[in-house]
Amino acid sequence: MTHEEARKFAFDSFVTAFEAGNEDTIEHYFTSDLEFYNHSVARSYSLQQIKLSVLEVHKKYRDLKSEVKDVIVEDNRIAFRVAQHAFFVPDDEYVNMDVMNLYTLVDGKVSEWRLWFSQDTDVTDND
Repeated sequence: MTHEEARKFAFDSFVTAFEAGNEDTIEHYFTSDLEFYNHSVARSYSLQQIKLSVLEVHKKYRDLKSEVKDVIVEDNRIAFRVAQHAFFVPDDEYVNMDVMNLYTLVDGKVSEWRLWFSQDTDVTDND
C-alpha cells in the first residue's frame, strides 16, 4: 500500500465510516472478528459494540471535524494520528482531540486496531 492509499484508507475507515448514517460501511473496513483495544479506557471492544456506540459518540460530540495526520505505512500496518475538534455536549464546551491509531490489515481489512486518545478544552472557542 502506498502512502497516499494508506492516508485515504485511514480517512475513509476512521472518519467517513463513523459519520452518522454510515454505520453499515464499517464492515467494509474492519473484519468481523476485529480485535479493538482502546488504551484510553483500558478496554477491548467487538465490532458489534463499536457499531452500537457510534450513535452515542454523535450525541456527545457535535460538529465533529477530523483531519488525518502523520500517516506511516509499513507492510500490513498503518499508523496515523487524527486531529479532531468538536463541541462536547456533556461539558458544554469545545474540545480538541488527538487520536493515535495503529491498524494491522489482513486481506485489505483491519483485523487489529489499537487506539490512544486525549481530549483538551479548546480555550480559543470557549472564550
